[in-house]
Amino acid sequence: HTAESVERGYNNRAAVPEHPQWFARFAALSGQAREALQPRLDVRYGPNPKETLDLFLPAGRARGTLMFVHGGYWRALDKSDHSFVAGPFVEQGIAVAVQNYDLCPQVSIATIVEETRRCVAWLAREGAKQGADASNLVVSGHSAGGHLAAMMLATPASGFGLGRHPVGGAVSLSGVHDLAPMVQRLA
Repeated sequence: HTAESVERGYNNRAAVPEHPQWFARFAALSGQAREALQPRLDVRYGPNPKETLDLFLPAGRARGTLMFVHGGYWRALDKSDHSFVAGPFVEQGIAVAVQNYDLCPQVSIATIVEETRRCVAWLAREGAKQGADASNLVVSGHSAGGHLAAMMLATPASGFGLGRHPVGGAVSLSGVHDLAPMVQRLA
């Protein structure tokens, strides 16, 4: 793999020249969702600076919880850019937790995976107290977030420190799963 082929294969911003318009739309829709749904913002789930989540709750008792992990190549974007995912789920009685995590290069991808495990474990331990039914937890993510969602399925139960596996399912949207070319170019 050449540096050019890896960049072409993994840099979605270069492949989608109109990405600034999409990001602006995501931000506008996310602002509308936060205004309409009045989530609990910046709920701390771990010790690192960006280990927070925004929790969107349905009007009645939650039937389950969707945890959404944003993309951004592990080095960009924020949970606040993705609040728009919550609305349709909340309308159907599903709580939504939109996770934030520290970004590369300040931390490694391995650290981000650990942060995501801490978020899952926090939802499993604290979700019910917060109005989110974590007994039916699905982790979803886009791009790098899709990779992180898949990593939650690949984590053994012991990796969450709970004595059981808390994730009932996962959805990876355009997930980045083959990291070997990136590692080979960076090594």
